Order: sequence, then C-alpha cells, then structure tokens
Amino acid sequence: MTCAESKRAHKAEVVGWFRYRWALILLLHTVLLSLTYYLSFLLAYDFVLPPTTVTLFARSLTIVLLVTMIFFRALGLLSGWWRYAGMSDLLDITRAAVSSSLAAFVIMAVLLHPRVPNAVIIIDSALTILVIGGARFAVRAYSEYVSRQFVTARSKRALIVGAGRAGNIILRELRQNCDLDYNPVGFIDDDHSKLGIKIDGVKVLGTTDELEQLVRTYNIERVLIAIPSAKGPVVERIIRKCRSCNVEIKIVPPARERVNDISVRQVRNVRVEDLLGREPVHLDTEHIRHSIEGKVLLVTGAAGSIGSELVRQTAAFAPRKLILFERSENDLFRLTNELAVTHRQSNFVPVVGDILDVGTLREVFSRWRPALVFHAAAYKHVPLMENNCFQAVVNNIFGTYNAALVAREFGVERFVLVSSDKAVNPTNIMGATKRGAELIILGLKQQNIRYVAVRFGNVLGSNGSVVPIFRQQIARGGPVTVTHPDAMRYFMTIPEAVQLLLQASAMAQGGEIFVLDMGAPIKIVELARNLIRLSGLTPDEDLQIVYTGLRPGEKLFEELILEGEGLKPTTHSKIRVLDGGQHSFGKVQHWLDELSRTVEARDVHGLITILKAMVPEYVASSEVRALCDVHRHDRSWRYYHRQRDFGIAAQRGA
Repeated sequence: MTCAESKRAHKAEVVGWFRYRWALILLLHTVLLSLTYYLSFLLAYDFVLPPTTVTLFARSLTIVLLVTMIFFRALGLLSGWWRYAGMSDLLDITRAAVSSSLAAFVIMAVLLHPRVPNAVIIIDSALTILVIGGARFAVRAYSEYVSRQFVTARSKRALIVGAGRAGNIILRELRQNCDLDYNPVGFIDDDHSKLGIKIDGVKVLGTTDELEQLVRTYNIERVLIAIPSAKGPVVERIIRKCRSCNVEIKIVPPARERVNDISVRQVRNVRVEDLLGREPVHLDTEHIRHSIEGKVLLVTGAAGSIGSELVRQTAAFAPRKLILFERSENDLFRLTNELAVTHRQSNFVPVVGDILDVGTLREVFSRWRPALVFHAAAYKHVPLMENNCFQAVVNNIFGTYNAALVAREFGVERFVLVSSDKAVNPTNIMGATKRGAELIILGLKQQNIRYVAVRFGNVLGSNGSVVPIFRQQIARGGPVTVTHPDAMRYFMTIPEAVQLLLQASAMAQGGEIFVLDMGAPIKIVELARNLIRLSGLTPDEDLQIVYTGLRPGEKLFEELILEGEGLKPTTHSKIRVLDGGQHSFGKVQHWLDELSRTVEARDVHGLITILKAMVPEYVASSEVRALCDVHRHDRSWRYYHRQRDFGIAAQRGA
C-alpha cells in the first residue's frame, strides 16, 4: 500500500467523527476544563474536600466554564487542527487561561459567597495551560508518529545539509507529509556547537567534511542542501563529495528565486546558477511599489527571457494593468497560460504586435495609456546579427525609436531601455545597435519623459545564453563546444537581473545609464565543466570539450562601461549610474535618416560608416567587412546589368 493509500485508509476510519467536529471539540474542552478546575480544588485543599467546598465547586463551575469558553472562542482556540499545534497556540492558550481566570475571579467575587480561594484560581489557570496545551501537543505527536509509520520502504533515506532555519522548516514539512518521498535520517552542519544535538528528533551527525563517510554509514540515497545563503564554492564542494558517493542531490533555492517563505515544494535539482554564489538582492520594495502600484505598465518583448520575468515580478507590485506586447504569437500564448495559473488576480492584456508597426503601437498606447514602459524587445544573438545586419538595425534601432517616440506622444512617465554590456566598445552589429538605442534614449532625455537605459551582461538560461546550448550538447552525448579557452563573460540569473532592473527604474530621473553589478567574470569553459559535472559526468573523460574559435563579432572579454564614462554609486550597492553625455536629438535624427537610406539601399558599407559615426568605438568584424565586399560586388553587378539592359533597349529604339 502506498503512502497516500495508507493515509486515505486512516482518514476513512475517522471521517465520520469529523462530521461532528465542532461538538466534539466543545465537549472535549468542557470535560478537560471541568477536570482541571476540580483538580485545582483538590490540590488547594490537600485532596480533602469538605461538603461546603464541594458545593462551592458545583456553584462556580458553570461560571468558570462559560467565561473560559468565551475567551477560548475569542482567541480561535475552539477551531483549528490540533495536529498542527505550535508555540503560537501555546501562547494563545496562556492568554486565554490567565484572562479567563481573572475575569472569573471578579465575577465570582460579586456573585458568590463565600468566595473561591485565590489558590484555586491560580492553580486552575496553570493546570488549564498544561492540560489544554498538552492535549494539543499530544495529538500533534500522535499525528506525526502515524505519518512516520506511513513512510514506506521506498522513501529515500536523506541527509539534510544545514541545521539552521531552512533545514528545520524542511524537516518539519517532510515529517508532516510522507507523500514527499523523503526519510530524513540526520543533519550535517559545519557549526561544531550543533554536533550531536537533536532537532525535532533528528540528530546532527557531523560536518560536510564527513559527508562521504556518513552517506556510506547510513545508506543515504539523497542529500538535500538547505543553506540558501551558501556561496558557490561551498555548494560546489558539497556536490563534489556527493557525486563521489553516487547519491541524488537536491537544493533549497536562494532567496532571489523565492517569492514566498522556504518550502520543501521549492526544492529542486542543483543548477549551474547555484555555483555562481551571488549574494541575494536586497530591494527597496516600497520604492518599487510606489513606482508601479495602480499604474498601467507596458512590456515590449513580453514573452522573451527578460520580458516574461519582468511581467512575473511586476505583477507582484499590483499594477492596474500589464500590457504584454509581443511579436511571437506562440510564446505569448504560453506566457498568458502560465500567468492564468500563477497570477490569477492580475489584469493582463496580451497584444500581438511588432515594434516596427507604428500604427499598432499608437493604437495600444492610445487605448491603455501606459505610465511605465519596459522596452525589452530586441535581436540579441551576436553571430546571427552579423549576417543579418539590416534586420538588426531596423529592429534594435528603429524599433526603439518607434517605441520611444510613441511613448512621448502619449505622455508616458518613464521609459526604460533594457541594454547590454555588448554596447560597450562593440565589435559586432548587435552591440553597435544596442549602443545606438542608448543614444536615442539619451537624445530624448531633454523631454518631459524620464528616458533611461539599464545595462547588464549575460543572464543564465535566457534565450541567448550558452547554457541551453551546453545542455543540449550534453544530452546528445557531446562534444561540448566552447569558443576559446580564455573567453570570459559576466553572468547573473534572470530573476536577479530583473530585480535590479526594477530597482534602477524606480531610481530613474531621466537621461541615466544604469550599470548592474555583474560580479566577477566567469570563464565559459568553467561554466561548461560545471554543467557537465551537474549532469553526473566527468569533463574530458565522459564528455569532451572542443574549442571552435570565436564566432563572428565575438570578443574574449566583455566590458560594462566606456572609457571616460563617469561611473557613480547609487543608493543601492549593486547598481551604479553613469552620465551618458550630451546628445542632441537633432543629431540622432540625422543619423537615423542616414541609416534609413543605407538600409533601403541595402548598402552594408554605408551602414558601417553611419554606425561608426554614431558609435565611434565600434569596430566592424571581419565577417561584416567581408559581407560589405560581397554587397559592393553585387551592387556593381546589378549596375552593369542595368546599364547593359538600358543599352540594348536604346539600340532597339534606334
């Protein structure tokens, strides 16, 4: 019989009783309170009750029961489930017992003669706390005992790493729910003062240095890491020890991933993000809420990696409406289905639209009048954009221009551009177009709207990240391809990036470029090795790593600021701000006019020339320069054929 079936059978035995639950609880309290009151008389009179005292007991019992029941009812002690009794219940029982004893003493002093002795009242108050509280905890103890009996032989013997608050919460939940398939055998903790102590009946068996030995000694099948604040190297060391023992590894996610408190339902497999060891983000939530609550928000690229997380997180700050503007019908459909389950109370408006379609943008802005716009829509794949440079310019530059101008037309309060570290000293079209988008924002900063940009690096797990590619290669059995052994990138998680993005947007005064603290850069090859290890394999033995060379437009190192940009701290330790400089809107419009002509003419050489005028630090890649030569040859060939055709036609006319 499975755990669930056993529990259902047990419940079936008592289900009839629960139809009369209220009456049973009332009766039980009446019996227990009567017994404690009688026992208080016995103790006060040394177990010898004269007839007059028995009469006094009988006359006062009704008053005591009525007053006590009133206080118990007021504090909710006549309802609830005793099997979940805790310290809060004990405190409520203490309040009810003391308050009812005082009230009963006053009432009986007025109505009864002779008075009930003070010793009886005091003893009765203490006994009420002990007996009523003890009854509840006895039911809880029995319930937990029964739950433990339901843990079948198939439940996996588990060690919990971390005997702190998180580990304690996880243990209690595992004890209360045998369906979770855990049989907690012991704790592991590096705090030597905890060694040997018991937490809810489970002993702290040793430290992480003894993990391998403890796994073998206690036949452990699963290790659960319950240290949400653990740094990456600590997690990596624990995982390395577990892997040598061939046990399953689970982890409690860090605070940045959790909206609610710790729960065993949030426990998941270890991810590469856990090895980054980034500090939790502390937000000024009131400041963010003030900038969002009750307002209409619009997110472009709403179903993308950053856009969808923006939607999820902003929904928690109670906006009046969230407009999801997205070109991909299928991705928008999946997002709205998810939101219908996870954020039922939020008011979402999905809109299939393109930032290049000014008519649709105007229609949406006119109808919903957003106060805050997060512009996350962009082409982001660097090598792909090198071979599709016109599409990158049209989408990333002209799309931003369209959205920014329509936002100004309809009086948006704040326009936030999601930018990239690739905009700094760009060696690719994607980076140059993102820098161009920043310049558009800076050119518009003199207007009434607060135009700002937020610049950050790679986010793990996003559509443009290497992580999904590595996982696919590992699933296929390798090899795992890395561009260069020295290639390094800044990384952060999607939730963390969006949290800081929201914080930066709340700080915006207009015309700033905010730069997020990305921590230390990480070698791509080390990221690949960690992913291979997390898959239970050994790098260079089970799976080979192959170096393929840098792709078109890529560089070894990414930067977050340009030389000469004045980087300043903000009120948030992980957000800095730089002055983007003075850029007249007239100059920006001139560049856009020139870009428009080169795009229409499909002139790659002219496109590069204008981009370099806009972004002097841009260095075109060899692939784009080669594409420029191909286009020049094609244009010459088309010109020759047009001239030849014109000459043939002229001869025929003659």
